[in-house]
Amino acid sequence: MNNKLEKQIIQSEVESSNLINIIDTGSIHYDGKHYDLIYDNFYLVPNLNKLDLAFLSDMADQYGDAILELCCGTGRIAIPLAEKGWQVTGIDVSASMIEAAKRKSSKVRWLEADARNFDIEEKFSLIIFPLNSICHLLTIEDLELCFHSVKKHLKPEGRFIVDTFNYYTEAGLKDLWDDYPYLYSAYQDPGGKGTVVVTAAARFDLTEQICHQKLFFKLIEHQKEFVEEVTYRLYHPNELEALLKYNGFAIETKLGNYNKEPFTSSSPNFTIISKLKE
Repeated sequence: MNNKLEKQIIQSEVESSNLINIIDTGSIHYDGKHYDLIYDNFYLVPNLNKLDLAFLSDMADQYGDAILELCCGTGRIAIPLAEKGWQVTGIDVSASMIEAAKRKSSKVRWLEADARNFDIEEKFSLIIFPLNSICHLLTIEDLELCFHSVKKHLKPEGRFIVDTFNYYTEAGLKDLWDDYPYLYSAYQDPGGKGTVVVTAAARFDLTEQICHQKLFFKLIEHQKEFVEEVTYRLYHPNELEALLKYNGFAIETKLGNYNKEPFTSSSPNFTIISKLKE
C-alpha cells in the first residue's frame, strides 16, 4: 500500500469514528499493561525498545554502580541492567507503570516519584534520562527542578546522560508540520477485547516547542475508538546543552547515535553525557 493511500484510509477512519475522550478519566497510553504492547509493536521505528540497550549497558560498564533511571516506565532499561548485576533504581510518576515494572522484576528498586522533585537519600554513579523521556518536562521550570534533583543525587565523579531524538533536522521539521493521521501501532488488547489499532496525528506549536499528539485507539472487533492527547516538549540540542551548563553541569560528550558517533546537525539522536561542574 502506498503512503498516500494509507493516509487517506486512516484519515477516513478517524473522521468517521465516534470518538470518546478519556483524558480526564484515565490514560491508555500510560497504562502499564498497554504501554509495552504499544511500543513492542511501534510502526514508525521497528525494534525501538532495543535500540539503546547496548549503548546504556556499555555506559553502566564504564561508570559503574549505583544507577538511577528517571521515567523508568515498566522497566525496559532498568531490568536488563539489573540482570547484568548492576544496582539499579527506577523512578516513575505513574503508579500503573511502577506496578507493571514490579510484576516483571524484583531485582530493581522501584519507586513512584516525580522526576522534577525526588529525594532518594542516595547518590549515584550514573543517572540516565533515556529515549525522549525528558520531553515529558514541558517547561523550563520543570527541567530546572529536575536538574536540581539530579545534582543532589549524583556522585562528584558521576555522569548524567540525557538522550532524545534530534527533531530539528530538515526531515524532522517537515514531519512536525505534517499533521495527517498515521499508523502508530497495532497489538492485542491485554484485556482480551481484540485487536487495538493505534493511529496518531500531531500538531506542533513552534513558539512553545510543544508537540500535541492525539492518539486514536480503535478496538477493531467492537468498532469503538478512544482518543487521548499526549504532549511533549521538543528541546533543541543547543537549548538543552545551554540549560545543562546554566544549571551546573559540564558537558563531556555529545553523541549523534548509539554507535557513539559525534553529534552533527543531521544526527538522528542527541545524546549528551555530562558531569557536575567542579
